[in-house]
Amino acid sequence: MARILMCNYIKMKAKNADSVTRLTITLKLPLLPGSLSTARSTCGKPQCPCHNDPARRHGLYYRWTGIINGKRTTRTISRQQAQACRARIKNYRLLQKTIARLIQQALEAAPWNQQT
Repeated sequence: MARILMCNYIKMKAKNADSVTRLTITLKLPLLPGSLSTARSTCGKPQCPCHNDPARRHGLYYRWTGIINGKRTTRTISRQQAQACRARIKNYRLLQKTIARLIQQALEAAPWNQQT
C-alpha cells in the first residue's frame, strides 16, 4: 500500500512598529484529535471461560475516543484503522505542541513584559 504524505503550509504574519515577522509552519496531514486504547471484554454467556479467567477474555478491541459535536465519543475500530489513527493523532499532537510553543513565546514578548 502506498502512503501519501501531504504537507500544508500556514503563513502567519505579525506586525509591530519595527518590522514584519513571518513564520511558516509545516504540518503533516491528516490530523485527528483524540486518543486510542485497547480493551478485552467478557461476553453475556454465563458459562463462557471469559468470566473466570482474564487471559481468556474476548478480543483485543481497539477504541478511538474523542469529541464529536461537543460530546465525548468512543468508536470501536479495526486494527488497521487504529494504525492509521495513531499516525493522525501523532500529527495532531505535534501541531498542538508547536502552537503551545508559539503562544508561550507570544506571552513572553507581550507588551506588559517589555522594559520601557
